[in-house]
Amino acid sequence: MSTLPLPADAVQLTRLPLERATQLPGAAFTDPAVLQWEIEELFQGGWICAGHVDQVNERGKFVMVEIGGESVFVVGDDQGVPRAFINSCRHRGSRIVDAPEGAVPRLQCPYHAWSYDFDGMLKNAPFTDELEEFEPGCFGLKPVRLAVIEGLVLIDLSGEAPSPAEHVGVLAEHLARYRTGELKRAQRITYEVEANWKAIAENYSECLHCPGVHPELNRLSHYMSGEEYTGPGAWCGGSMTLNENVETMAKDGGHLTRPPIAGIEGEALRDVLYFAIFPNCLISLHPDYAMLHTMWPDGPGRTRVECEWFFEPSTMEREDFDPSDAVNF
Repeated sequence: MSTLPLPADAVQLTRLPLERATQLPGAAFTDPAVLQWEIEELFQGGWICAGHVDQVNERGKFVMVEIGGESVFVVGDDQGVPRAFINSCRHRGSRIVDAPEGAVPRLQCPYHAWSYDFDGMLKNAPFTDELEEFEPGCFGLKPVRLAVIEGLVLIDLSGEAPSPAEHVGVLAEHLARYRTGELKRAQRITYEVEANWKAIAENYSECLHCPGVHPELNRLSHYMSGEEYTGPGAWCGGSMTLNENVETMAKDGGHLTRPPIAGIEGEALRDVLYFAIFPNCLISLHPDYAMLHTMWPDGPGRTRVECEWFFEPSTMEREDFDPSDAVNF
């Protein structure tokens, strides 16, 4: 691991007990050298969230992510099992896919028409028949380590990160309770935030700013409510409690217009759970839907955020299904 370009003593001060700890120094949020270290050691050196399995659970459905000059796409194979590859043809390096997400009937390079099976193996390479000692089996797409945990698609560009189960840890139990692997996506938006990615994660993980910045949210859930959750894994988070006569985080007073997620009942109907999975995944679990944010640094002071809303498949099949109250909130 390369050396973090920040004073070691300043970083150590952040690891003291909460009552004595300090924040990271300002350079951690503004210095391009720090961001470059984070890209290499964190985003390209361990597990990151590429999205949700609903995007890639059918043949040819794909999502493409870019981080620090690397482009990777995840695609459903012939059986709908997600696979991840470096987004580069083995011939001359052209991109295989060039859209953030979508579906393709085949994996074919737009440059010289080399094509690949959805397992990454080279299928057809025009004008190579007369090449000596050309072995198609040696020119498949370069795979990227992938895991799916409770619907979250994780990739590891380094191939050397600890097990994905260790990374997500006990948080997987909370995700399973909300059936995040079975939920379906209803809507997706992309937006830019003029802030460092860590500042967004920190902001997401506290609500002391909510009375002044998010009065609509604070009317539905008091900013000091709920409890912190702890346990093994690279995550943090906890709950907030819905106010009386409030049933979810949504417009028009937060009243449920659809059934809750199957299995969420009793006291759980009063909670909204907020979790940050290191480094780029923010997921909130509501009584009737889940919301997933993935963060992609675009400079020390700029971050692209993909925000997606997920609901029960049976709820989405209803004629009166309308996610706009949650999305607009």
